[in-house]
Amino acid sequence: MNKLFDLFKSITIFEIVLTTVVSVALGVSFWGWTFVYEILKPFLKVSGLNYSIAGFWIFSCIFLPQIIRKPGIALLSSIIAAFVESLLTHWGIISILWGVVQGIGAEVVFSFFMYRKWNLVVLMLASAASASLSYFLDYFIYDYSNLSSKFITIQFVSYLFSAILLAGILSRIVSRRLVKIGLLDQFLIAKTSK
Repeated sequence: MNKLFDLFKSITIFEIVLTTVVSVALGVSFWGWTFVYEILKPFLKVSGLNYSIAGFWIFSCIFLPQIIRKPGIALLSSIIAAFVESLLTHWGIISILWGVVQGIGAEVVFSFFMYRKWNLVVLMLASAASASLSYFLDYFIYDYSNLSSKFITIQFVSYLFSAILLAGILSRIVSRRLVKIGLLDQFLIAKTSK
């Protein structure tokens, strides 16, 4: 536990600034993704597949932590991105609640591995945990208890796959490319990848 606390204390101002700037940019991209979601939602919702494109909203709490690799980054990035999104979308300030829940889901998985393992499996598990907690929140806010268990299962499973693909795998691809071109040389992701 002391090692985790020491790791948390080692977060630098530069890492906080990077987290903030990238999270703000991701919050704006989440706003853009809302247009994609709203266009496709009527076609997908009928079959319960509207969550099949919702995984992108988890991207920030997977992408930034794997770069910085310290406790609290998943939660911080998720909250900042959700706050920016809340200013731009019709969901408003309640978006921050989803940001908190999604960030906690990722932090739980990363802390389980003591912020030391960052392979694709860990990123996929963190994405799935974030999606699971997010769906759990949706279940109560949107009163999904009236839906059939089959419909709920389709929604939940499609959300898991979407999160794994659009948050876990996509963030891995993007971060590896950024490491390759040298943009992340001063962060732990580059130091542990060599």
